[in-house]
Amino acid sequence: MNEQKKLYRMIQQVSFVLYETALYLDTHPHCRPALEYFRKYNARLRELTEKYESRFGPLTMYGQSGGCDSWQWVETPWPWEYDCQ
Repeated sequence: MNEQKKLYRMIQQVSFVLYETALYLDTHPHCRPALEYFRKYNARLRELTEKYESRFGPLTMYGQSGGCDSWQWVETPWPWEYDCQ
């Protein structure tokens, strides 16, 4: 598996963890361990997303960098299209 796919897979995994933890926090909003767990993985997702976007371009249209001369979101295949190449 190439570096781009590996990094994207890690982002998917961490996103899943965050989503499931958020669902738990919806019903247990005062659970400190769950909140700390969410914060830890939220920071990890930011780190992975920044790494991915700096190397391979934006994951979403919201990841569009302001320092570029063009709209990069449409210049490369979208993240879910990489397996189709």
